[in-house]
Amino acid sequence: MFGSTLGNLLGTLYFVYFQIAGILVMWRLLKKEGTLTRLLLGSVTGSVLLQWLPILFAFLFDFTIISHILALLATLPLCLWAGLNLKTDIPHTITILSQASYHKVFLIVAGFTMVFWIYLLHTHTIPLDEAGAMLTGQCTYGDMNMHLGFITSIANQGTFPPEYSLFPGAKLSYPFLSDSISSSIYLMGASLRYAYILPMVAAFLQILGSVYLLTLTILRSRAKALLTYFFFFLNGGLGFFYFINWSRDGGYSLKDIFTGFYTTPTNLVEHNIRWVNVIADMFLPQRATLFGYAILFPSIWLLYKAVFQNRRDYFLPAGILVSALPMIHTHSFLGMGLISAAWLLTYLYKSTKSDNQRPLPTGWIILFFAIVMCLLQILLKKEALQPNDLFTFCIMGLVICILYGIYLLIRHIASNGYRQLLQTWCIYLLCVLLLALPQLLIWTFGHVIGNTNMLRGHFNWGNQGDFYLWFYLKNMGLPFILGIAGICAKRKGITPLLMPILVIWFVIELIVFQPNVYDNNKLLYIAYLFLCVIAADYSVELYRKVKDLGGAKWLTGCVLFFSLLSGVLTLGREVVSEYQLYGSNHVELAKYIEENTLPDAVILTNTRHNNEVASLTGRNLVCGADTFLYYHGIDTTERKIHVQQMYENPAASLDLYTQYDVDYIVVSSWERSSYAVDEPTLQQLFTPVFQSGDVVLYKID
Repeated sequence: MFGSTLGNLLGTLYFVYFQIAGILVMWRLLKKEGTLTRLLLGSVTGSVLLQWLPILFAFLFDFTIISHILALLATLPLCLWAGLNLKTDIPHTITILSQASYHKVFLIVAGFTMVFWIYLLHTHTIPLDEAGAMLTGQCTYGDMNMHLGFITSIANQGTFPPEYSLFPGAKLSYPFLSDSISSSIYLMGASLRYAYILPMVAAFLQILGSVYLLTLTILRSRAKALLTYFFFFLNGGLGFFYFINWSRDGGYSLKDIFTGFYTTPTNLVEHNIRWVNVIADMFLPQRATLFGYAILFPSIWLLYKAVFQNRRDYFLPAGILVSALPMIHTHSFLGMGLISAAWLLTYLYKSTKSDNQRPLPTGWIILFFAIVMCLLQILLKKEALQPNDLFTFCIMGLVICILYGIYLLIRHIASNGYRQLLQTWCIYLLCVLLLALPQLLIWTFGHVIGNTNMLRGHFNWGNQGDFYLWFYLKNMGLPFILGIAGICAKRKGITPLLMPILVIWFVIELIVFQPNVYDNNKLLYIAYLFLCVIAADYSVELYRKVKDLGGAKWLTGCVLFFSLLSGVLTLGREVVSEYQLYGSNHVELAKYIEENTLPDAVILTNTRHNNEVASLTGRNLVCGADTFLYYHGIDTTERKIHVQQMYENPAASLDLYTQYDVDYIVVSSWERSSYAVDEPTLQQLFTPVFQSGDVVLYKID
């Protein structure tokens, strides 16, 4: 749990080695790109190698040091191949400095963002206070417990494929590679805190660079790329208005943002504010989203270059990166699938378009889309439609797109032959089929099929009653207006941006892919990035037209200020937030369990979400928190009843202890507040082996 200095060093060296290996590979593959681009894509590739290579060997040797040594050795041929003629390909120092100077504003902004990010990781990732308790921040008080448990259980138990330590016997179907990358570092002897933080630093840097690179490639403007950067990472909306006292009755005040629990301008459920800031509420607490986007955004860039800039050699690396996504972040894989479909349709449409054919009427398309969604909302309120109807409607829409795509494909082959497709899109799709499909078959499909909560119809994900357009206006704010205006302005080259927005938005508004409806925002943020690109393009062009008018600069400053205010206030709240996650007595318990029990021991506790036994030791619980398990599609009803019986009537529950292979029982204030614990009987039946304050650990002999 606390690791050692040597362990931190070994974990760092192992992580850095894979980063270097990835950079060498991409340095060879992306010969025509700049130094910073190759470093960025190489870093992403290195993370993917570290996530996947140990797993491949773990099928044979479990998640052990042996698997990790073999993973390292497997990269040597890649490094040897990529390192050939490396000396002749290294740019001159002057060239590197020139490239850095060209992007100096972005590098400065990204540098400040990274310092802020590292500070949040430092303060939120289980630092110890003077009493020995472990602390965290507001946004990580929930999900981080689950991720810590995955990291420690994968590393300590080593069995592969892994099971839920929160629910032994159930295969871990969550995209666990976002956590196994830290398990690898933890396995080297690093502290849990260090192993958790290190790869997250790299992943966030990869996201920052990828957003800038993608926008710069599409719009060819540093100003527009920077504005996209601010719109996306400081996203918020109009939620700050709710913290202005508009009446004598009072309401929220500015102070409430920094003192309340989830009373921020981007997460105020009472007023239907659900568009959370991506840094504070997506990347920091949700590791799968962080690591998924770190691969997704570079994949989008590669595919964009391949499709719209005729870089056919990029289809292969794009396909390989995309294929790594299912067990890193399934939502990112699905999002990339929708983007790929949208761009394939765009590609086929352009290849079959005649010279006199009119461009797509983007403004009318958006108007039609908005009208359809508003009508659906009205019909649902009148109960003229049911959720199943929405699912059917969405499938019908997708089927129409597929049929239209087949029509375009036939026309394309008739006009251009099939060789071009074989050398481009077929390579990309073949990679996905060969590499991604096995993951879906082993982990995903079996978990989704037959679970009625995992895939069903639902309208407008997080909206809790507001009019459709007003919901998005107040949640996304001015970038939403600017993005729509940019679409209606019919800017050149807007189609590659508009099509993914429409496809993703259409699907996520009608279908949910997990029990937690709110999680559809993981797909919506992908569409939002494209919308931010359009908004930035339109904003900069509009500013260039009016900048000489009186007051234009002041007005521009106000627009930017109010576009980013909610996001900035939310991030400010995270800076000052501090909560105790595990008390000092519970930390001592976890340390004892880690040092004195077998890695696969089963321990009985209550079902609290901040469970130090699961998170800090990786040991199995009889039943963990519904906060995590329910949203993964696991029914805990029976086990929760049995847990209560084992605490309240231990003498009559001896068969249950045997059924669940219980080795130890924890009794603390958590268990006493959850159940009427029969402690005298527990003391008679079992042996107390640890006590600290109100925390007692019993061993079942």
